[in-house]
Amino acid sequence: MERLRPDDHFLILLEGDETPMHIGSLLVLDVPTEYRTDAADRLRSHLIDRLPNTPLLRELRRSPLGFDSDVWVRPEHVDLDRHIVIHRTESPMTRRDLSSFVEQHVMTRLAMERPPFKIDILDGVEPNGIAMYVRIHHCVADGVGFQTILGLLSDDSPAGDANVSIPDDAGGTPTRHEWLQGALDRFRAERAGQADHRAARRSAIDALRDPAFQRAETPTISLSGPTSTRRSYTTVTIPFDQLRQTARSLDATLNDLFLAIAGTTMRNYLIEIDDLPDTPLTTNSARSYRRAEHGAFGNRIVAIHPHLATHIADPLERLRAIQASMPIERRRTGYDEAMLNQPESPFGPAVRRRRFAERRESGASVLPGNVTVSNVPGPKHARSYAGFTQLSNHPTPLLGSGRALNFTARRNANSFDVGVMVDADKIGDVDHIAGLFQWGYTEYALLAEREPTE
Repeated sequence: MERLRPDDHFLILLEGDETPMHIGSLLVLDVPTEYRTDAADRLRSHLIDRLPNTPLLRELRRSPLGFDSDVWVRPEHVDLDRHIVIHRTESPMTRRDLSSFVEQHVMTRLAMERPPFKIDILDGVEPNGIAMYVRIHHCVADGVGFQTILGLLSDDSPAGDANVSIPDDAGGTPTRHEWLQGALDRFRAERAGQADHRAARRSAIDALRDPAFQRAETPTISLSGPTSTRRSYTTVTIPFDQLRQTARSLDATLNDLFLAIAGTTMRNYLIEIDDLPDTPLTTNSARSYRRAEHGAFGNRIVAIHPHLATHIADPLERLRAIQASMPIERRRTGYDEAMLNQPESPFGPAVRRRRFAERRESGASVLPGNVTVSNVPGPKHARSYAGFTQLSNHPTPLLGSGRALNFTARRNANSFDVGVMVDADKIGDVDHIAGLFQWGYTEYALLAEREPTE
């Protein structure tokens, strides 16, 4: 058995019908002519052969009374017909058809009583491709771990390896008495360490009260308020080398520029709908603190909330203001890690379930931020699956409570692939948002041509 960390449990408790908590990606693969008749079946067989390399073939068991962590166990049987599904179409799918498929399925929650993943294979994508829509519950992996899983499913990983994540569990799930007694013994043995963690948490809370760590307040706009259960989705692709060179010419990191493009997009959109606030929009993003000792999976992220400087008209000044807000978030990371990275305590799962139920009933938002902007590292080389080269790797991001829009990006060799997800009840035309995003990049690219390159 492998215990579920409190951080990962948190991502299960955040889930609701309006916010399914899975990480996703829409991958389009190039299929050579000689394989087009059986490409979907070849791809499915390829994925099944590599599933044992991943942490996906497991399911959760809830602890008695919520006294101890829930645990991951190996199921005796997995019905892969429910997890890897081929969809055959009469005519080739366009990129708009792919987006529509995501919109129709992104709100379907993954069943936690089974291995929490789903891979839809879409057979026949214009002009000569095939697509995979991959969803994995966030409790299994964060964005970095998700990319690791995609790598383990690719041709980079050989078939038939031993499972890299879960130790063999020869004894099976313990009885109720064995589980409770074992947990009690473990909590007693960990008592000194728990006291150290509580002290570190109190110290972090005290440190974060320093005015130097104060963030911009999240303004209320027309896009604020409860998140609906309807989504619209589209994609944007920018040449990676061009984006990186633009950032260098503007003396910025690629992530700084990505945030500035998102800020430009939101500023222009809010001006259009006559709802631009005097204070800057803030983001709900994530920063990884994963180190080698943490392993490859689970969640090792802290929330960061840089502002997007939407109150500033000049694009270069907007970029500089965003850059100025980031050091505060970076300095907070160590303290936020100390607050999140806590060991399990007796009845901790039961207490968390009750508190989240109360918060959900009150309608309170869990995290601040008007929009989500997330940049996750992706492969520097072109991956392939079953010999089919990966042409794109667009995220299919989730929307958190109270947020109407998410820009999430991943590198895919020489492409910077952005997935744009919006609350369809709040934003009617997601393609217009994508167009504004493209214009935001163009504005900075033109500005970079006038700036000296280091």
